[in-house]
Amino acid sequence: MKNKVPIPSLERLCSIYHILEQLETNGTEKVSSAQLGKELCVNAYSVRKDISYFGEIGNCRAGYEVSRLKEHLKVNLGFDIARTICVVGLGRLGCAILDYGLLPESDFRIVAGFDSNINKLETIHTDIPLYPAHEIVNVVKRKKIELGVIAVPGDAAAETARRLSDGGVRGIVNFSPAVIKSQNNVFIRNMDLVVEFRILSVLTN
Repeated sequence: MKNKVPIPSLERLCSIYHILEQLETNGTEKVSSAQLGKELCVNAYSVRKDISYFGEIGNCRAGYEVSRLKEHLKVNLGFDIARTICVVGLGRLGCAILDYGLLPESDFRIVAGFDSNINKLETIHTDIPLYPAHEIVNVVKRKKIELGVIAVPGDAAAETARRLSDGGVRGIVNFSPAVIKSQNNVFIRNMDLVVEFRILSVLTN
């Protein structure tokens, strides 16, 4: 079912789940679609429609039970299954992602890092196993890694994505300057900071 949810709705549902996590931590028991919509800058109808992709849950007009809705989304979005991640490209950005403090609290675990510079691997201090980039396919297969992060120069991005795909990775977050197209059942999210800054520039002009 989640594969049939439109990408904009899927993005909002993931944001709703994150908001629900925070509300639950703060001890909030109920939340309305209007409150969720305000956080997402959309109307209440859009929130209710997004949630309805996974069926009705309770009386939405009386407000959603935070813990119940969170669990409902967790199961339907597949967040109840731990996912393994690898990072390719261990420059400043790649190393920052390795050390990202929020991941241990989530269901995502970084289990490997790769870099083409073997000498650099010896200088990085981390508990996560590190490997030369030419071992990507074998390590990904052996560890059954599902998701990958690309933080390499643009001219190496496509080849890196191919290796990850050959190893069995199903989803990639691409932080390189190059735009990589999704193919062979591998979903790719291109995160271009320049584009994001341009959007903000237009909005704040």
